[in-house]
Amino acid sequence: MFTDVKYRASLAAVQALGKAGYPVYTAQTEAELQGTPPAFSSVYAKGVFLVPGSCYDVEYPARLAEICNSIRAEKEQVPVLFPIGAATLSQVAGHSEELASTARFLISPPEVLDRANDKRAVAELAQTLNIPIPEEFDCREDRLPPRFPVVIKPRCGEKLGLHAEERYCKVYQESDFAAAYSKMARFDPEPVVQELLTGDGVGVSAVMDQNSRPVSVVCHRRIREYPIEGGPSACCESFWDGTLVRYAVELLQALHFVGIAMVEFKDGKLLEINPRVWGSFPLTEKCGSPFSLRYVQAASGNAAAVCEGPEYKEGIRMRFLLNDTLACLSYLCHGQPGKALSGLTEPFRPKSKEALFSWRDPKPFFLYLKNTLTKRGD
Repeated sequence: MFTDVKYRASLAAVQALGKAGYPVYTAQTEAELQGTPPAFSSVYAKGVFLVPGSCYDVEYPARLAEICNSIRAEKEQVPVLFPIGAATLSQVAGHSEELASTARFLISPPEVLDRANDKRAVAELAQTLNIPIPEEFDCREDRLPPRFPVVIKPRCGEKLGLHAEERYCKVYQESDFAAAYSKMARFDPEPVVQELLTGDGVGVSAVMDQNSRPVSVVCHRRIREYPIEGGPSACCESFWDGTLVRYAVELLQALHFVGIAMVEFKDGKLLEINPRVWGSFPLTEKCGSPFSLRYVQAASGNAAAVCEGPEYKEGIRMRFLLNDTLACLSYLCHGQPGKALSGLTEPFRPKSKEALFSWRDPKPFFLYLKNTLTKRGD
């Protein structure tokens, strides 16, 4: 059963497991509902649940347990719980003992999730493992870094409820530093100040089983993002980088991590861990990765082989139509016509796919467009 299906990332997993023959159930809390979730309209959704209240309510774990028990009674087997949103992930992690009798899942304990979300703690751990990290500067509002440009960010922007583009400030000159530091200090009294890396972002994502073994791994590189100053992927591409995979797995194993995580790198240096389903997750389905399937298998207790190489097609590009179009227009307005033209010709690339469209299951894509264009998208 998938929770938080208001997020567009959920659709890929729903479709992947539906195609594999699994009965798929989808759930969304009423308080966070924003139009009809596209996954509700999927041909693979065998059942949909509107959960009363919010995913932040203290009663939410009990409500999930009730739904899982109803599925269990119907199917005569314990369902696998597949949380999409960070709030649900945190709730299940904090109530794992109570929920273990009603559902199967792969989720780390709260203390592991908290450590994985802490950029400074992750960087310190990476240093002990000889994993390259950006240079960090000991700065305050009145203590400048030795050189520019730098980036300032809270230790955990997501836990603060910030959108991706709100979780950092880039600073290119000394005169702007104090104001930027003060802005980030409102969220974290001691924000991280690092050298600004300028290369393309790379994500190494893994399903780590109950023994913290990588049973599925996917690599992607960011092609375009929106907002272009540093937002989520608007277009990305599947590939494989053995060195970065080794770094990511070593880091997650050192944390004794269980579940789904995306480890982000730039210029070969570690940036952070996203211990959850990430924004460009639909690429796993588009490139043919068994990522969602491996999660279900491992959560069900079925042993899977350790992933030692790519189990998917490399060079597959995936774009979010609306975001990528906005990115191209933004590149054009910022004097980067080459990037804009590259994006506008993206639909004509033979290995380029729309993130949310499926010929077998087209309705969710059009519902997502409708929700977004009427200001009700996620």
